[in-house]
Amino acid sequence: MAFAGAAALALAGAALGADPGTWQSHQTTFHYLGISPTYSCVGLQDGLSYLLKKSGARLDGPVIARPCSGGRPSTLLSAKLKFSTLKPAATGGASVGQSTVPGAWRQVTISPQTSGFALHGGDCELVQEFKDKILPMLPVRNVKSNLHCIPHQSTGFQFGLSFEVFAPGA
Repeated sequence: MAFAGAAALALAGAALGADPGTWQSHQTTFHYLGISPTYSCVGLQDGLSYLLKKSGARLDGPVIARPCSGGRPSTLLSAKLKFSTLKPAATGGASVGQSTVPGAWRQVTISPQTSGFALHGGDCELVQEFKDKILPMLPVRNVKSNLHCIPHQSTGFQFGLSFEVFAPGA
């Protein structure tokens, strides 16, 4: 019965122009080594959670930053990340018994202007490190960046990262 439901879902996704994908799990430690700004553990957790979700990832657990010293900001923090990304089935195929999920390529733009209050001009270095360390783990294409981070200076609203990501939905 579950197989019939998954097959119907896959057919419905195909009719809407979606492509099949399979979830791929990731576990990693993100080391933030920025010069400026400094982050509290909660600040780093919030920033990384936002960037992962915006990039189409599914959080499989909380983002856990450390070491946390009484809420004081630091330039040297690490965060344990556990998340899943949707990989196009055409690039690896689904394994036997692995169900597919409808997915599609969608445009993502990360900048202070598009993030509401989640990012500000001082987050350029965090976005740069996310691009260099986490983005290669995601199913992305057509990456364009305007990340000219200047230590000890806010770049204002002048940084950006854009790419296409394969994510759930049509």
